[in-house]
Amino acid sequence: MAEPDRGTDRTDKGGNGSQDIIDDALRMVDTLQRRLLVAGVRRGAAAASAPPRKGDVWEEAVKYEQPRPAASPVDELLGIARKKGPEVAGHLGRAGIAVVGAVGETLGVVERALERRTPDPDRPRPSGTGADRAEVEPPRGISRGD
Repeated sequence: MAEPDRGTDRTDKGGNGSQDIIDDALRMVDTLQRRLLVAGVRRGAAAASAPPRKGDVWEEAVKYEQPRPAASPVDELLGIARKKGPEVAGHLGRAGIAVVGAVGETLGVVERALERRTPDPDRPRPSGTGADRAEVEPPRGISRGD
């Protein structure tokens, strides 16, 4: 920083002493800088400017391996439901569609089988082939073992 002209007692041409004000301001700044520097040295300039101390390798490694608190069973179950729920719902939906399709096909097969077995009432029956005997025998009684 530039040192003011302290030996001379000059005033500017107007006679108002602005040079003295500038010199006083420079002296005040210089004094302030010195006091701040002394205060910084007293507190320890190395502590103010040095980065924080890092631990050794073991301290760094152990810092990241802190034991985590065990999750409660309810939290674990909710986590499983949250993760697997959409997948299970998708599987159940596809299985439901497959079941409905299988039931539909089964009903189609049963319906076709019943149509083949049941004679059409408008169609005449052939005689002498045993088709006249459409009567069903009554159920037999069950013996009591006497």
